[in-house]
Amino acid sequence: MKDKKIIRTSALFATLCLLCTLCTSCFKSQEDLFDEPASIRMQQNMERVYAVLRSAEYGWEFEYYPGADLAYGGVVYLMKFDSLTVDVQCSLIADSVETSYYRMTNDNGPVLTFDTYNGLLHYFSTPSSSEYEAKGGEFEFVVREINEDEVLLYGKKTHNTAYLRRLKSDPADYVQRTIANYDNFVQSFSGIVEGSVDLSSRSISLMGDSIHIPFAFTDQGIHLYYPVPISGHRVQAFAFDAESNTLTCIDEGAEGLSLQGTPVESSVMRFNQYEGRYNLRYNNGSSAVVILVPNRLEGNYRLTGLSPKYQLVLNYDVVSGDLTLGPQIVGDIDGVSVYLATYNTAGNVWINEACSFTIHWNGNKFYPAYRFSPTNPSVANCNSMMLITLYEDADGGLHAAIVDRGEWQTNGSAVFLYLSQLSKIFN
Repeated sequence: MKDKKIIRTSALFATLCLLCTLCTSCFKSQEDLFDEPASIRMQQNMERVYAVLRSAEYGWEFEYYPGADLAYGGVVYLMKFDSLTVDVQCSLIADSVETSYYRMTNDNGPVLTFDTYNGLLHYFSTPSSSEYEAKGGEFEFVVREINEDEVLLYGKKTHNTAYLRRLKSDPADYVQRTIANYDNFVQSFSGIVEGSVDLSSRSISLMGDSIHIPFAFTDQGIHLYYPVPISGHRVQAFAFDAESNTLTCIDEGAEGLSLQGTPVESSVMRFNQYEGRYNLRYNNGSSAVVILVPNRLEGNYRLTGLSPKYQLVLNYDVVSGDLTLGPQIVGDIDGVSVYLATYNTAGNVWINEACSFTIHWNGNKFYPAYRFSPTNPSVANCNSMMLITLYEDADGGLHAAIVDRGEWQTNGSAVFLYLSQLSKIFN
């Protein structure tokens, strides 16, 4: 009996040794299977992304949606990669090319990173005196899927979907066609479905379904952020014909689906018609030469020329064709914000955005002028504007001081009394 116990104990010991050996072997096998090969596979995936990005003769269209709330819709950039740098153009800005570095990193998957400054690509992620957190943009994108003609990505911060699609033609032609689509686009559409268009947020709203969809302008027309069901199809891409004002689906299987667009009325100004040089008239005879520069990234205009220290933002309304100029932060002096404030000569000063001017076309195509009037006269019957800083007194009271620094002034002053009109300069 004792011998049997010894045999059984010996057998148990042998079995345990065998199990330990098998477990050790198993762990080593898992290590070989998951750790080292995983790192090798990751490196291979990153190298493949590098190779595919550099292989495109004309480069790539990069469809990108900044901001967690998608407030700016989508923007297409054109990108040409070499081994270290990328040439970037914005499809909504003519003759724009900036070069910066890019790299691939690993964060549970390949990440395409644009971490050296590029004024075009980082437009939505660069803070300013009025937007300390920028516009919600980002510059790190996780690669989700990759093939020879399309790379599917998502923003590392917002998780917004982005696309890289291989270009088939010259990027300069792409930009020209995209800007033409933007400038001539419709304000609404009807047919199988009805909806309206918001240029400033690059979005469409479908009537009846309360669906609000961001989109990006492309060289063909528009591309929706996600496909929507229309007439039994899930549609996402439309070609735009400016002559017939039609939107025709170009998704496979839904090519015949068409929508009729309603163009901007001829009695209102189209977005691109404001571009140019003007005399800003004020103070019963004073004037300053200014330039209106289109900003299609935000659907508004920049007014430059009053001072090298700042520019003003003028918003565009696609329905009325009017511009609006309201209070805004335009910069800072020694860390103190500088405001453009609206006011009237009765002594009321406003820095509320609702207290703005509407700039309305006089209807004359040969001698166009754009007159200033208060947008909400019952709220703010403004007739003038000025640059101010705000400060607190010893009792905590808030006071305004007119900016007195020469480099911020126009014609020796930061006050624009009795704003009158913008008159177009043709020579």
